[in-house]
Amino acid sequence: MKLTIRKAFNMVEISIVILLLVITILVCIPGIVNNTKEAKVISGWKKTFTEIDSNFELFSINDYETVETICRNNDSSAEAEVFKVLGPYLNVDTSNKPADLKSYRYKFLNGAQIPKNSKYFTRLFAYQENGNIVAFKLLSCQCTDDEPCAVALMDLNGKKHPNRIGKDIFGINIYKHKVEAFGSELSNVELVAECKRNHNGTACSEYYLRGGKF
Repeated sequence: MKLTIRKAFNMVEISIVILLLVITILVCIPGIVNNTKEAKVISGWKKTFTEIDSNFELFSINDYETVETICRNNDSSAEAEVFKVLGPYLNVDTSNKPADLKSYRYKFLNGAQIPKNSKYFTRLFAYQENGNIVAFKLLSCQCTDDEPCAVALMDLNGKKHPNRIGKDIFGINIYKHKVEAFGSELSNVELVAECKRNHNGTACSEYYLRGGKF
């Protein structure tokens, strides 16, 4: 009789342990999946930035005069024309204007809407061959090594959510002879503070390039 009771008690213990293990796994799986997705996005951003950085080493030599000419014309279509010139350096074909990007929208990391007067706001988009979305904005025709003339943002998740800067969208400032990730002027300590969910997320572009963690 005692032996039967002991065996039953052991089965209850085993069942409880199994149940706890299942619950633990179910709780951890979403976090593991999210971390894997984020790691893939960050890896993609590093690769994308490296390619574009390399491309722009040729920009000031080959096409900067073309951009200056477009700007001198002071045409209302200057932004789109400059995007066409810079498109190859951003690995996009601007001659193709997909209709589905007309409805594409993105936000800051903290969920705030991007003001229309912000340097990060634009409605000029194109696809890269891998499905990434590139957003482009012309800031000024006075392109120097200290003041950017344009910015470009890359959505490494395409139209899929979250479409947030610092989450799946990262960007660069485009200068006369170089490109730099948003936040490149900040120290490591400042990057950690700025790349948080309650901030706009722009500094995350440089933060992850420097090996920042989620």
